Amino acid sequence: MIDANLINIQFYHGFVIQELQLMLLKTNGDFLLRLSHQPERKAKANGRKKSSSGEKSVILDPHTLTRVILVLSVNITQKIDTTRSFYGDLDEVKQKENMDMHVCIEEINGKWTSFFVERRIKFSSIDELIAYYKSNPICYQNIRVFLKRPILLQDWELRKDGLEVIRSKKLGEGAYGEVFLGRWAQPFSVEQKEFHKWCDVAVKTVTMESENMTKFEFQLKKDDSRAALFEIMHEARLQLQLRHKNVLAFRGVFLLKKPILLVSEFCENGSLKEYLQKTKVNVDEKLRFCLGSSCGLEYIHFKGLIHRDLATRNILVSQDKTPKIADFGLAKHANSYKMKRMSKIPVRYLAPETLSHFLYSAKTDVYTFGLVIWEIFANGQEPYTKAQPHQEKTPAALQQFVATKLFVTDEKKRPNITEVSTFLADMLKVDLTKMRYTYKVQ
Repeated sequence: MIDANLINIQFYHGFVIQELQLMLLKTNGDFLLRLSHQPERKAKANGRKKSSSGEKSVILDPHTLTRVILVLSVNITQKIDTTRSFYGDLDEVKQKENMDMHVCIEEINGKWTSFFVERRIKFSSIDELIAYYKSNPICYQNIRVFLKRPILLQDWELRKDGLEVIRSKKLGEGAYGEVFLGRWAQPFSVEQKEFHKWCDVAVKTVTMESENMTKFEFQLKKDDSRAALFEIMHEARLQLQLRHKNVLAFRGVFLLKKPILLVSEFCENGSLKEYLQKTKVNVDEKLRFCLGSSCGLEYIHFKGLIHRDLATRNILVSQDKTPKIADFGLAKHANSYKMKRMSKIPVRYLAPETLSHFLYSAKTDVYTFGLVIWEIFANGQEPYTKAQPHQEKTPAALQQFVATKLFVTDEKKRPNITEVSTFLADMLKVDLTKMRYTYKVQ
């Protein structure tokens, strides 16, 4: 039903969540259609309300504990105050706000027959509903709402016709889904003409629930289902802000229907951890992996993010051996962050202040980056395991820097990541200014 009725509407955004909605709906009257994935209330025995005319209102099913609701989201930002500044000019104080209205759908024998926001007036199509409310206000919760500008799909909101998932080539898996090799039609223009070229990508699939689950299995999975949606959208929202050679490039996210897909640049050499374990890497190359990764982290910190999950397993290596920081599932847009509840965290990689007070900051990332350097020179071995003979190749100056500067209990005495990059560049005798320019933006 989603395919037939919604997928071709240009302002239908599928499972886009409110965090991203705030980025899309910018001015009063901007609107879009989306789906809301909500916990289900206790359903009636038959799962549907049926009138004498045979009409049924969707969507209830006694065997599911979540439901998908069609939502019309509108920006209703209004001017709420005008003040005169010290310099005599007028400052308008605005409060950005979006309103979500359920679009009710009626069906007969499985076919969608009418749509309405206000029960008093029904429409035979969504196009008719939108056209009417562009000229007439929606009276919703004592507010008169006009639809002015439809917000079309953005470049990062992908359509299925430009994406192929190769399920026979699995790259990995996580808590909520699996990662496969894929093919993506990358857009480009020449002399104002649009073209596409197919390139390899990594596609993270989000498994939200299975149609074949029993009711008991679904009860166990329903919280994971919503958590999966929010994690993938959190990761997408953060990656939208990042464009750097040493950060995994974000291609887009497919949200129009399930399964939801997060699409990123494909790195032929896999994770840095795997690469170090399989390939003989000399000291100079290892230092370059350290410097490239520190440049990526420097950029991430510049953008106001804390990564919180640095490790060689979360740094990927491209075909030309460029290290790229990946996996932003735990990242936070903040200068500091205190964990408020228990969650799964990589204890081996935590700074002392995180272990004792659950605190994260850019300086905790710097401590963890010291462990990344350790892993690189230990050929991908995890921290706090028995030292291997090859570790004697680690330059003495680097060992001392990590031990005395990065692995310190007082985070105030740790350098920032820019100082770490400077130290590594000096070891390699490269011009960091030139490196930063080279490594800047893709």
